[in-house]
Amino acid sequence: MSIAPTLRNSTHEVWITLLLLFCAGLFVVVRSTNPKKLPSLVSGFFRGNSIEEKTLTPDSIALFFIFICTVSLLAMQTLQFHSIKMRFKGLDEFAFLGALLLAYYLAKTIALFLCGAVFRVQTDVRGYINEIYASAHLASMALLPIAMVIYFVGNINENIVEKSMLALVIIFFLYRTVKMFILMTNRGLNMVYLFLYLCVLEIVPLVLLFEWSKNYNL
Repeated sequence: MSIAPTLRNSTHEVWITLLLLFCAGLFVVVRSTNPKKLPSLVSGFFRGNSIEEKTLTPDSIALFFIFICTVSLLAMQTLQFHSIKMRFKGLDEFAFLGALLLAYYLAKTIALFLCGAVFRVQTDVRGYINEIYASAHLASMALLPIAMVIYFVGNINENIVEKSMLALVIIFFLYRTVKMFILMTNRGLNMVYLFLYLCVLEIVPLVLLFEWSKNYNL
């Protein structure tokens, strides 16, 4: 049995192709300029250790940019697959989804810093924030090739791909949440703070997204 994928990049707007190629170039630059970056993200995440990294560095910003772009493109493809039309189209839709995702992460970061200042647990909060962004950086490594396959390969079963991605996202999220819960409690952080954080900033957005998706039978 041979696999002969049919490329379908001609059916998409040129800017999507250029954007994915740009993201791939950024990934190559990060890999070449900081060879230890990606292996440290993988080992730190799956070994259950706290990932120590500086968020505001060129390679971290590049990986987060790739994360925002790939998630937005995959969201666009999911909406198209379910025939859900937004007020925006094309590049405007991508910009809207990207801005929405970026705003979510910024709001979460600000909320965590405020909670850390109020409850005087700034060190633990910084560790949690680092883990959140490190998880996004790690996810970008997997999402970029997935986005390329979905947008460029024509003979794939989008339903199977979508369900597989959903399962992977759920497993990834649960693992990260349980891991950070254990790490933070081992550091002596009050479980009440962790519970409040999980309810307000993690669980509630997912519940709202789930309720919204039921209206469209996603």
